Amino acid sequence: MKKMIFSLLLLLLVASCDNPQRNRLNGGFSANGQGQPDGSTLGASSNTNTNNPWQTSTTGTTSSGSTSGSTNQKPPGFENCDISTKYYAAVVGYMGICQSTLDETSVAIMSTITDGNRTCLIPTFKDNTGSSTYLGQPQCYAPQEGVLTNGRLYKTRSAYAHLPINGVMVMKQNSLPAYFTCMDAYVSFTHPSCPNGAKTNYQCDQMARSLMATKCNDFKVSNPYIDIRLK
Repeated sequence: MKKMIFSLLLLLLVASCDNPQRNRLNGGFSANGQGQPDGSTLGASSNTNTNNPWQTSTTGTTSSGSTSGSTNQKPPGFENCDISTKYYAAVVGYMGICQSTLDETSVAIMSTITDGNRTCLIPTFKDNTGSSTYLGQPQCYAPQEGVLTNGRLYKTRSAYAHLPINGVMVMKQNSLPAYFTCMDAYVSFTHPSCPNGAKTNYQCDQMARSLMATKCNDFKVSNPYIDIRLK
């Protein structure tokens, strides 16, 4: 075992054994506790105006006798929302997303594809280095081209409830197992010479980090995703 090479150094931080792990990886991932994909569903609306999804057309007349036209009806918290479909990943397609300025858990999404394979959003906190800590379980929806989806993200990880939702990881539902395998590789690490897992000693810690790097690289190579900073 002593002959094993641990000089990869992976640019990882050694986290305290008393706190949930947040081990940074190249590419902005953080391992931070076991999570399991679930089937939660994001709510949807039926507005199909892709240019301005909150535009409402009126046919009445004003007091001066002129016909009133279309007016913007963006809900509170989304007044300055840019819902343009500027984010892209293969399979996911182009999409737009806004976060409410009044409620960090409230989001609006514009899809450019119709797909029965659900798209999932995982709420994250992105720090100044670009590393992401996931804050809750994925919320999923079936995208419809030109349809505005209004939904809510949830902080289900109590250890990180104090962190703001300022990002989302977006991927297809069938990519969730690989994502959580990456995220949980460190905390679920086992080895015959490491009875207490990664926390047994420095050598075990480095073995766990190496395993996590491998699992996360596997996820990145094989699964299209979008890592979005919301604010």
